[in-house]
Amino acid sequence: MVVQSELSDAEVDRVFHALADATRRDILRRTLTGKATVSDLAAAYAMSFAAVQKHVAVLEGPGS
Repeated sequence: MVVQSELSDAEVDRVFHALADATRRDILRRTLTGKATVSDLAAAYAMSFAAVQKHVAVLEGPGS
């Protein structure tokens, strides 16, 4: 098993971009307590399902 101890600048940028938005931070908090579908998450916000889905996609990031 290879353990990478450092993130590239691009990876760090993606992490900070994902966490820069309050909705994405809240989605992260909600998913830390257990599994949730996008539909479950969307019910908690005053935005469309598609908007929540886009937030989730940013949190998943490329290559996830």
